[in-house]
Amino acid sequence: MQLTREQQEIVHHGQGHARVSAVAGSGKTTAMVARVHHLLAEQGVAPEHILVLMFNTSARESFAHKLQATLVGSGFSPPPVRTFHSLGLRLVKSFTERGVLPAFTLLTREYQLEQLGRKAVKQYSTTHGGDESWLTRENMEGFLTFIDLVKSDTRSARKLFDQCGLDERLEYFIGAFATFEEMRTAARVRFYSDLIHEPVMAMQADGQLAAWVANRLDHIIVDEYQDINEVQQQLLRCIAGQRAQVMVVGDVDQCIYEWRGARPEYIVSRFERDFPGAVSYTLSYTFRFGHRLSLAANHLIGHNRFRDRKLCLSFENTPDTRLQWLQEREPHPVVEILSGWQQRKRLLGEAAVLVRLYAATIPVELALLEHNIPYRLLGHETVFSCPEIRALLGYLYLSQGRLGDIPDREEALAIIGAMLTNPHLWLKQESINSLAAEILADPVRAPSLIRRRSSEANSDYLASRMLETAGIWEILSRLPQSTKAAVVLEKAIDKTELFDFYHRFSSRLATAENRIQTCRAFVRFARRRNQEVASFLTDIEQLQQEGGDIRGDHLLITSIHRAKGLEWPLVILPGLEDGSVPYREEEDKEGGEGIEDERRLMYVGMTRAIEQLCLCYPEDSRFEKRNRAGDNRAPASTEDGSYPASCFLYEANLQLSNQLGGRIHRPQPDAPPLQAGNIALARNYLAAINGDVDLKQNVTGAAGKEKDQKKKTLGVGELKKGIQVYHRILGPGTVQSVGRAQGVVTVEFEGSGLQNLVINLAGLRPAE
Repeated sequence: MQLTREQQEIVHHGQGHARVSAVAGSGKTTAMVARVHHLLAEQGVAPEHILVLMFNTSARESFAHKLQATLVGSGFSPPPVRTFHSLGLRLVKSFTERGVLPAFTLLTREYQLEQLGRKAVKQYSTTHGGDESWLTRENMEGFLTFIDLVKSDTRSARKLFDQCGLDERLEYFIGAFATFEEMRTAARVRFYSDLIHEPVMAMQADGQLAAWVANRLDHIIVDEYQDINEVQQQLLRCIAGQRAQVMVVGDVDQCIYEWRGARPEYIVSRFERDFPGAVSYTLSYTFRFGHRLSLAANHLIGHNRFRDRKLCLSFENTPDTRLQWLQEREPHPVVEILSGWQQRKRLLGEAAVLVRLYAATIPVELALLEHNIPYRLLGHETVFSCPEIRALLGYLYLSQGRLGDIPDREEALAIIGAMLTNPHLWLKQESINSLAAEILADPVRAPSLIRRRSSEANSDYLASRMLETAGIWEILSRLPQSTKAAVVLEKAIDKTELFDFYHRFSSRLATAENRIQTCRAFVRFARRRNQEVASFLTDIEQLQQEGGDIRGDHLLITSIHRAKGLEWPLVILPGLEDGSVPYREEEDKEGGEGIEDERRLMYVGMTRAIEQLCLCYPEDSRFEKRNRAGDNRAPASTEDGSYPASCFLYEANLQLSNQLGGRIHRPQPDAPPLQAGNIALARNYLAAINGDVDLKQNVTGAAGKEKDQKKKTLGVGELKKGIQVYHRILGPGTVQSVGRAQGVVTVEFEGSGLQNLVINLAGLRPAE
């Protein structure tokens, strides 16, 4: 087994705890397998005194297979390799036998959790004045996520709700959770999330029980430690006790599951607090991709403050990964990218399209369907199956008097049901289903059928909303047959106040934004085709028929969250538009922790690529200009104008990364120096790999600062956390906090650190 120097240091770690910070594609599994072999063969540790912990079953199986292959013929038995949940299950069984925990049945199907969750919300709604909005798909998804969040922590549901800053409108989650637990206990069942939560809470309540579990192991190795949550951290502390030496391996730059309770602080600082004296190691070399992508990823993630300061370095003989950045014009660039890929005799199965919000898949899917490129969408409904698009299609059929002409009955009912819930009429689901069936049987009377159901509404307001809906359906049904499809869609969205409904009744702002962007993407598609409704629907029906067969070679489309830990020769990241990537939940978070979460997500998406990474973005002349100049400062939010490209594209310094990475792979000793506005990181990278490429600071950076000084001074109302500013003496910096009442701003300057300044006297100006 050929190991790098960094890997060997980890394998031969001496006594005490250890933290390993590993970049994407760094061969950490190889190092961990070698570490286990070393413990068995060189240090004589018994297999039963070693435990390897993983975060999911596929990772566990992969590691166990590699470990078994390494130990073949050595005479050593492999130690147990478990997931946190399987370890929790063993503890639950042991605690049940001791009479500490009740003997409940483990339910493993997702629908079983959903059913009990819905019953709990329904019961709590009945006794606490709730309404049908509590039972919508989006709010139920939010409630189930809240259940998992509570079970991932040791704090109460009330404390978590308050500390997570959830919308006050969802405060019923707290009471519904209590009802859920009562019903779960009465049914004598437990779910996966209980397998860790229950034994940890039991050990925290019973010191003797905790002592019985602790101090049974000599070594514990934890993979993907950046994904750990509070209840898993407490479990790790319990089983380690004072005896076990704990080695954790992870990457703070890939901590992207904060909605599951994971937080970057665990690997950055918490581990050393809970396991004092830990030695820190780094796996800085990636074996996955080349220098161009390493440089771009480093430029991007270097803007995060809450991280270790490691560089991701490409190991020798890694592929010369190609970087492409393409404007999202028509036809969508994904078609050209895949066409070129297939012309090089490559398979669609070697490629993946990764998105931040699933709304970004809509233009991609439509382009693929138009060009007959087969694909599979993982983690979300396909374009014509998602309720938002179904509802919009329904309004088109309604405008033509063709609701009864939809070929497939089940699809027709689904389309009408989507219309009745986008926006929602707030009838019970069984009433929605029966009303949809009545409308399908007699589409001409649809408005009057809706009016008749207004008597079922729970309030006068909802009854009036149903009467309004009936009137809107009448208006749409009377539009001229020659109306363009895009006009009908825009009118339907406007008349129904659909986007306002999404904002008001989605459990998370990200969900609302995803639904709105889904609709907007479909409207843009209709506008581009510029067809009357009849011909547009004919084409849509043809596309629906062509999109079904994925038995052969096909493209994968999925979310960046689902792609973590995976890799593909070709990765395409579409929809890189500011506001979507990064997704900005609220204005005040755009420069704080929220944007660091989003930046890590972008970093993970980029580093899934092996041979080619394609970044697709809306037209943005400012980005083009700065990218050519090698200037990786994103526009400040206070600048005039609209710059729709993601700020992450600016930060990645793509032009310099691409040019410098190319020269590292293929040295050009006689070439002129590469010029760029920001070359500090590039110099650090060259020094780390002993590279020899001439770089020259572009004067654009200095000229830009002079230009900044001529701009207007920022007032208290314009300063906000995270924006980049310039001070005539202290230079560039980033706003950390604004004390509006006191008239004071705290800025972290590149040269002089944190400084508190009086706003009216500081003369701060926006940075370019």
